Amino acid sequence: MLKRGEGVSAFVEEKFLIRIEPYGKEVVATPGETVLEILRREFYGREGQPSFQGCRRGGCAFCKMELLSGNVHHNEVYSRAALPVEERERNFILACQSKPLSHLTLRMLERESFLDLLLRASKKE
Repeated sequence: MLKRGEGVSAFVEEKFLIRIEPYGKEVVATPGETVLEILRREFYGREGQPSFQGCRRGGCAFCKMELLSGNVHHNEVYSRAALPVEERERNFILACQSKPLSHLTLRMLERESFLDLLLRASKKE
């Protein structure tokens, strides 16, 4: 269940394991980092994964993920257009605004790359 602000100091001393589905990739969270910072260091741009193309400030929803298990501290300053209240209540998070409070299992949403979007748009013209 997603916890808002409970036990925020827990991530300062402990390292947590983050499992990324559907890839089955596991990374270690360094205390104090957001999920996105961890994934940019350990996942994006590695082993055939694309680089991260989002804003990193909670405004674009490019880093939106489903929290399958575990707890995070989710910053309250972010765009509600990027993560509506209804989605947050259904355990979706913005990785750029979330710090692990426990081991996590996350499901990455399917995304088209910026290049794929441009190519698709150019074919329509």
